[in-house]
Amino acid sequence: MIKPDLSSMTFYLGTWTCHQKLRGGDRPDTTTYTMAYDGKWVAAHDVAPPFDKYRTKTIISDTWYTYNPLTKTWASLSVDNFGGYGVSTSPGWVGSKMIWTDTISANGTLGVGTIMKVSDTKITYTNVSHNKMGKINPVDRGVCTKS
Repeated sequence: MIKPDLSSMTFYLGTWTCHQKLRGGDRPDTTTYTMAYDGKWVAAHDVAPPFDKYRTKTIISDTWYTYNPLTKTWASLSVDNFGGYGVSTSPGWVGSKMIWTDTISANGTLGVGTIMKVSDTKITYTNVSHNKMGKINPVDRGVCTKS
């Protein structure tokens, strides 16, 4: 097993606070990134509390990121306490941008997420997803800062 070079993702290590506008309100969440599985994965534990009348339960999710040097591809695996799951891949950073493409999701909605690294303590993101009929769901945008 070749140990992956995760150095381009180590700026994530620590705790981040994120905010996105959703249904006219602010959807906050907190993500803590750590190294996992003998340094072969970056693990993200996310907690997003209830924020409006439609989301009355905290969502807890875990995502693991790694790099495959043989295929030169980043991979992420995610699960949450609502039964959701997903798999995404990325070719990696191009300048300050990393684009993730969903390959599997629990509800069949697939999309593309773009991360913009503003600094080692700030990122912005945009997610565009398509349902099974090809309809574009509302664009999801947010900003995260490291504390």
